[in-house]
Amino acid sequence: MQTLEELHPMTILLYFLLITGVTMFCANPVLLLLSLLGAVSYFLIRNGKKHGTYHLMSWILFLILSGINPLVSHNGITVLFVLNDNPVTLEALLYGINSAVMILAVLYWLNSFSQIMTSEKILCIFGTVSPKIALLLSMTLRFVPLLNRQSRKVSDAQKALGYYQSDNIIDSIREKMRVMDIVITWALENGIITANSMEARGSGIGRRTNFSVHRMRHEDRIVILISILLFSVTAAAVVRHSLDFVFYPAISSAEYSAWSAAGTASYAVLAFLPGILQAEAALRWKYLRSKI
Repeated sequence: MQTLEELHPMTILLYFLLITGVTMFCANPVLLLLSLLGAVSYFLIRNGKKHGTYHLMSWILFLILSGINPLVSHNGITVLFVLNDNPVTLEALLYGINSAVMILAVLYWLNSFSQIMTSEKILCIFGTVSPKIALLLSMTLRFVPLLNRQSRKVSDAQKALGYYQSDNIIDSIREKMRVMDIVITWALENGIITANSMEARGSGIGRRTNFSVHRMRHEDRIVILISILLFSVTAAAVVRHSLDFVFYPAISSAEYSAWSAAGTASYAVLAFLPGILQAEAALRWKYLRSKI
């Protein structure tokens, strides 16, 4: 079995849609905690000890979000203390922590998604749906770095000519405005040249096709089937209200049942599926090396 990032882009997209969909629309704290643990573990597996600043800022955000809700929301029946004649309740505090866990889990999942889903994979997905959209997206993605490089060239040329030697805010603003004016003019001219070149080469004549190096394989079908099956069990448990959890006015949850256990277990496997695939690939690689 391959790792998640080595699978077909549609498989990757489907998995992240399923895992983040449950995370964003289910308030059960157990599921949200499982999602956060799965997201953090997969992020650490892929990146190791790097991105320490990202972890620090994420957990600072977690503390801020956890503390804001009990200060602005005073619902709940269990009063912890009174601050400026406003009650701070246990239910509001736990709801804030639960919401912070949800936001943090989604951020970690999206961070991993942005690392895995390169522009080439995005073009593969859109190329299958609509080659014209893929072409437009490809040109847009190419145009952004071109603008950055051109702006640096113009800025360096302006400084080489002796402009903007003084270090003051007004001069800096003038420099930026002059560079932006030149770059916008260049972008418009470049767009016209590109359009004329495409028309001269027959763009838009006949049916547009697409090419991609990615092919749907047996491993992709297995991962898609497993992901949909696990998601379906969790979704069925949510629909049957077996995973309901209420914070206001008092904390209460649905009674424990076979559906709640099945839904929780299915989502746990779904959350840790990328890590399982990564571990399986690492063990298989070590086994193959040992046979050499």
